[in-house]
Amino acid sequence: MIDHTLSWELARVGGMVAYVLVTASVIIGILVSLKLRSPKWPRWVTTELHRFVTLLAILFAVVHGVAVWFDPFTGFTPAEVLVPFASHYRPLWIAAGIVGGYLLLGVWASEYARPRIGYAWWRRLHFLAFAVFILATLHGIGSGSDTANAWGLLVYGTAGASVLILVLWRLVAGGDSAARTLGAIGVLAAAGWLGVFTVSGPAQSGWNAIANNGEGSGASAAWLASHPSSTSAPTASFIADLVGDLVGEDRLEARFDSSPSGTLDVHAGDESATLSLSLMNGWTCSGGLIATESALRAVCRASDGAEVNVEVSQLRRAADGGIRGRIAVEASTPGG
Repeated sequence: MIDHTLSWELARVGGMVAYVLVTASVIIGILVSLKLRSPKWPRWVTTELHRFVTLLAILFAVVHGVAVWFDPFTGFTPAEVLVPFASHYRPLWIAAGIVGGYLLLGVWASEYARPRIGYAWWRRLHFLAFAVFILATLHGIGSGSDTANAWGLLVYGTAGASVLILVLWRLVAGGDSAARTLGAIGVLAAAGWLGVFTVSGPAQSGWNAIANNGEGSGASAAWLASHPSSTSAPTASFIADLVGDLVGEDRLEARFDSSPSGTLDVHAGDESATLSLSLMNGWTCSGGLIATESALRAVCRASDGAEVNVEVSQLRRAADGGIRGRIAVEASTPGG
């Protein structure tokens, strides 16, 4: 079986790199339309660079899709990867990425079809690059696992601001007209809405339940079938590696793949800290957190009275900016 962490990391990296390349392609296209290029660079150099960046974006989008497809946790079928709204997980936001991918392929292909379709149709098709950027942004923000991270918001914010500035510049450079003025107002309004939506929605810790219509964590039926289906507390102690991210400065969200598997949420408030544990079989618990020099410890108690002792240790920042560590869960008895 393909390692879950590897496939997840490939999906994250492939998707983010594809998004950055789509942004670069749109920026190059706008700069070409503004005729902002060095006189030392022949036009064909800029054109080929534009095509090459777009092609790279397609290749990394394919890497992203294939990695998601083979990820054992989500367990996407070929149809869920290729057909909009067929996904069992965050269907709206996954659909945005699928449609954006098809449009990206069409924009790239239009470059080579230009002699047959003519300049006018080629130009109309090229405007779809803006739709690709918008859909890619919505897909990344709505379904990406890094939206709530500071670096993820920085990437989306920088990309959005760069394209926004250049689009406004292009509208202003085209002359003074009512249509261009309305266009600029519409672009600013859309950008403002997206910023507010991102901060109030995807950047919040409860976004997963909202984006997935309250239908679980996204685990596939095969994954759930291979793990205990009851909602009882673990009957045996276990140790697992943690993979997670910091959300803001006071929250750690992580997951672990073991038997059982699940997620961990650590929140440090002004006066107290709490730890919440959610197993994939549906059992959850929470408790106050005590920090020592070497670990974080908590007695995690569920609503049925069962409790476990949880220890989180070896926390460290990984090269990709995420948090790695280890969780040890010591099984206890109900009410004990």
